[in-house]
Amino acid sequence: MAAPRLVLAAFAAGLIVSILELACTGQVYLPTITFVTSQEGLRSRGLFFLGLYNLMFILPLVASFLLAYGGTTSDRLARISKENIATVKLGTAVFFIALGCFLVFSAIP
Repeated sequence: MAAPRLVLAAFAAGLIVSILELACTGQVYLPTITFVTSQEGLRSRGLFFLGLYNLMFILPLVASFLLAYGGTTSDRLARISKENIATVKLGTAVFFIALGCFLVFSAIP
């Protein structure tokens, strides 16, 4: 495929995915942004966390792109995933337990 067509196809695919994701995430995302920006004390912290959320959202996509661009095949990624699935699940569980404890204990006066 010629480079200009590839760029146009990537842009179109990104636009379609963005529109479809807006239906899923927009119903929570937009009211939250509206609320945070309307509160003077939350504005700077809210914008920081919004930027952090967006960064964390696209970071796995960028990592996948860079791995694919570097020549990593889907078979190799599948093998790496299978070899490390237990570690990833354990790390995720520990992270969410710690996050839950933080939320519970920060809510208690």
